[in-house]
Amino acid sequence: MLVPKTNIKVCSECGHHHENGRLCGNCYKKVEIETNEIKERIQEKLANTAIDKDVVVLYEGEKVPDQPNEFWKGKRIIEMKKERPQWFSKNLLQKSTQQPSTSTAVKPTDLA
Repeated sequence: MLVPKTNIKVCSECGHHHENGRLCGNCYKKVEIETNEIKERIQEKLANTAIDKDVVVLYEGEKVPDQPNEFWKGKRIIEMKKERPQWFSKNLLQKSTQQPSTSTAVKPTDLA
Protein backbone atom coordinates (compact mmCIF):
# COMPACT_ATOMS: atom_id res chain seq x y z
CA MET A 1 0.00 0.00 0.00
CA LEU A 2 1.29 3.45 -0.85
CA VAL A 3 1.71 5.85 2.02
CA PRO A 4 1.94 9.60 1.32
CA LYS A 5 5.08 11.32 2.58
CA THR A 6 4.50 14.12 5.04
CA ASN A 7 8.14 15.14 5.52
CA ILE A 8 8.60 16.98 2.20
CA LYS A 9 9.72 20.60 2.32
CA VAL A 10 10.74 23.29 -0.16
CA CYS A 11 14.41 24.29 -0.38
CA SER A 12 14.88 27.90 0.73
CA GLU A 13 17.70 28.38 -1.80
CA CYS A 14 16.35 26.99 -5.08
CA GLY A 15 12.67 26.16 -4.48
CA HIS A 16 12.93 22.44 -5.27
CA HIS A 17 11.28 19.87 -3.02
CA HIS A 18 13.24 17.44 -0.84
CA GLU A 19 12.80 15.32 2.27
CA ASN A 20 13.19 17.03 5.62
CA GLY A 21 16.59 16.26 7.15
CA ARG A 22 18.24 15.62 3.77
CA LEU A 23 20.16 17.81 1.36
CA CYS A 24 18.30 19.29 -1.57
CA GLY A 25 19.25 17.24 -4.64
CA ASN A 26 19.34 20.30 -6.91
CA CYS A 27 21.65 22.28 -4.59
CA TYR A 28 23.84 19.22 -4.08
CA LYS A 29 24.23 18.89 -7.86
CA LYS A 30 25.54 22.49 -8.05
CA VAL A 31 28.09 21.74 -5.33
CA GLU A 32 29.12 18.53 -7.09
CA ILE A 33 29.69 20.33 -10.41
CA GLU A 34 31.77 23.07 -8.74
CA THR A 35 33.81 20.48 -6.81
CA ASN A 36 34.53 18.56 -10.02
CA GLU A 37 35.70 21.77 -11.72
CA ILE A 38 38.10 22.42 -8.82
CA LYS A 39 39.38 18.83 -9.02
CA GLU A 40 39.99 19.17 -12.78
CA ARG A 41 41.86 22.46 -12.27
CA ILE A 42 44.03 20.88 -9.56
CA GLN A 43 44.74 17.95 -11.89
CA GLU A 44 45.75 20.33 -14.71
CA LYS A 45 48.07 22.37 -12.53
CA LEU A 46 49.61 19.67 -10.34
CA ALA A 47 49.40 16.76 -12.83
CA ASN A 48 51.08 13.72 -11.30
CA THR A 49 52.89 15.41 -8.43
CA ALA A 50 51.98 14.39 -4.91
CA ILE A 51 49.64 16.76 -3.11
CA ASP A 52 51.53 16.83 0.15
CA LYS A 53 50.92 20.53 0.82
CA ASP A 54 47.80 22.59 1.41
CA VAL A 55 45.99 23.79 -1.72
CA VAL A 56 44.37 27.24 -1.73
CA VAL A 57 41.64 27.91 -4.33
CA LEU A 58 41.31 31.52 -5.47
CA TYR A 59 38.60 32.66 -7.87
CA GLU A 60 38.81 35.45 -10.45
CA GLY A 61 38.86 38.87 -8.83
CA GLU A 62 40.17 37.55 -5.53
CA LYS A 63 43.61 38.47 -4.40
CA VAL A 64 45.96 36.64 -2.15
CA PRO A 65 44.72 37.52 1.34
CA ASP A 66 46.87 39.66 3.55
CA GLN A 67 48.67 36.92 5.42
CA PRO A 68 52.27 36.81 6.63
CA ASN A 69 54.77 35.15 4.30
CA GLU A 70 55.08 32.20 6.66
CA PHE A 71 51.40 31.41 5.99
CA TRP A 72 52.03 30.98 2.23
CA LYS A 73 55.19 28.87 2.54
CA GLY A 74 54.58 25.46 1.04
CA LYS A 75 51.03 26.22 -0.12
CA ARG A 76 49.91 25.68 -3.69
CA ILE A 77 47.54 28.23 -5.20
CA ILE A 78 44.93 27.09 -7.72
CA GLU A 79 43.27 29.91 -9.64
CA MET A 80 39.78 29.42 -11.03
CA LYS A 81 39.02 31.41 -14.19
CA LYS A 82 35.56 32.48 -13.06
CA GLU A 83 33.92 34.31 -10.18
CA ARG A 84 33.25 32.50 -6.93
CA PRO A 85 29.60 31.33 -6.76
CA GLN A 86 27.63 33.24 -4.13
CA TRP A 87 26.74 30.05 -2.25
CA PHE A 88 30.38 28.86 -2.14
CA SER A 89 31.66 30.51 1.01
CA LYS A 90 35.37 31.14 1.57
CA ASN A 91 34.95 29.74 5.09
CA LEU A 92 34.32 26.26 3.68
CA LEU A 93 37.95 26.12 2.66
CA GLN A 94 39.36 27.06 6.06
CA LYS A 95 40.45 24.49 8.60
CA SER A 96 38.41 24.33 11.77
CA THR A 97 39.77 26.21 14.76
CA GLN A 98 37.42 24.52 17.18
CA GLN A 99 39.09 22.12 19.59
CA PRO A 100 37.69 18.59 19.80
CA SER A 101 35.17 18.07 22.57
CA THR A 102 36.17 16.10 25.64
CA SER A 103 32.57 15.77 26.82
CA THR A 104 31.08 12.28 27.03
CA ALA A 105 27.50 13.49 27.46
CA VAL A 106 25.19 12.68 24.56
CA LYS A 107 22.47 15.20 23.80
CA PRO A 108 19.14 13.80 22.57
CA THR A 109 17.94 14.78 19.11
CA ASP A 110 14.61 14.71 17.26
CA LEU A 111 12.53 15.26 20.38
CA ALA A 112 8.87 16.00 19.69
